[in-house]
Amino acid sequence: MSTYSYSKLSTFKSCPLKYKYQYIDLIKPEEKFEGIEAFMGKRVHEVLEKLYKDLRLRKLNTLEECLDYYDVVWKKNWSDIVRIVNQNFTEENYYNTGIDCIKNYYQRYCPFNQGVTLGTEMNLRGSLDSNSRYQINGYIDRLDQVPDGAYEIHDYKTSASLPDQVLIDEDQQLALYHLILPNKFNDASNVELVWHYLSFDKEFRSSRTNEQLEGLKNELMELINKIESTTEWEAIESKLCDWCDYPDICPKKKHFYKVQSLPANEYLNDDGVQLVNKYVELDIKKKEIESEISKLREAVVAYAKLENLQVIEGSDHALKVKISQAVKWPTKQEKYREELDKLILSSGHWNEVSDLNGYKLTKVLSAGRWDKSLTESLEKYKKIEESAYISLSKSNKEAD
Repeated sequence: MSTYSYSKLSTFKSCPLKYKYQYIDLIKPEEKFEGIEAFMGKRVHEVLEKLYKDLRLRKLNTLEECLDYYDVVWKKNWSDIVRIVNQNFTEENYYNTGIDCIKNYYQRYCPFNQGVTLGTEMNLRGSLDSNSRYQINGYIDRLDQVPDGAYEIHDYKTSASLPDQVLIDEDQQLALYHLILPNKFNDASNVELVWHYLSFDKEFRSSRTNEQLEGLKNELMELINKIESTTEWEAIESKLCDWCDYPDICPKKKHFYKVQSLPANEYLNDDGVQLVNKYVELDIKKKEIESEISKLREAVVAYAKLENLQVIEGSDHALKVKISQAVKWPTKQEKYREELDKLILSSGHWNEVSDLNGYKLTKVLSAGRWDKSLTESLEKYKKIEESAYISLSKSNKEAD
């Protein structure tokens, strides 16, 4: 069985088809893009990684040195593949956001002696089961051990949105790292999970009980089993599609990808565009016609009732009109249903109407098997709905 990472598992959950392209077919994207949000996040991570690595050699970088290094790695890694999806913002906006992230973190935690840093960008490997069937691989932004012996798994976030504590307490990524941490440190029984939302200078903390970890382990093994047995790879549309590397081959995106850059004259000549435009045109006409037919139908029924007719003759066709009435009782979503349930339950007749089946209730009452007082009590819940069936046929004159 394959080795899985949190990223790999979350890719399957967000879009199975992307998972297939990336991890099974190993398709290299036609055009490789990197969202600027991810680009900025990587540069901030690199600065904090260097900060803690230098501390191991007793060198405390100043804030200015950290920002200088940020500028260096930004310029060194910037290229044409970096894509800004949200056109309301510029490269400068994201660059300055990264600076704010570094400043916030530095000023909050300097001189960075809250614990002993055991590793940065630390690779963890382990198995979810004793048979080593469910292999997991992951990287921790930073692992610390604090004075009381507890381990802290730290994660840096440069996100522009802030989660609620309830989402932190349900987060699976750091909990997954907690699950496999004892494979590397067998004394890691007391573990705390720490998120740093750098843009907001906000720290979140959470922990997991043994029961929660066991539940997560079972959930992840079920997910892996599902991946291993999947034969139909569904494409799921979401906001994440804007950052996907496979729009040119995705069945839900490739036509848009094909036509989005075409000039107007070529765009309108595309077979797919023409088909959709024609379909929309006819669909609008269809809705207009259906609206007219609905109004005409009401007029036909009204005329048939007024003249007491079952057949209305036209020039060469006739309309047959059948008007009927049916008893209706409150549904489970309607007012008075609870009252009606209680009334029949208290009468001892509940089983006769099979969990208040409207058809059976009407049939029972029509048969007159229940006492008169109960029947009269039920009357206020009953309503009569009229329905009409109209069919078109050749007129009798044509038949003659």
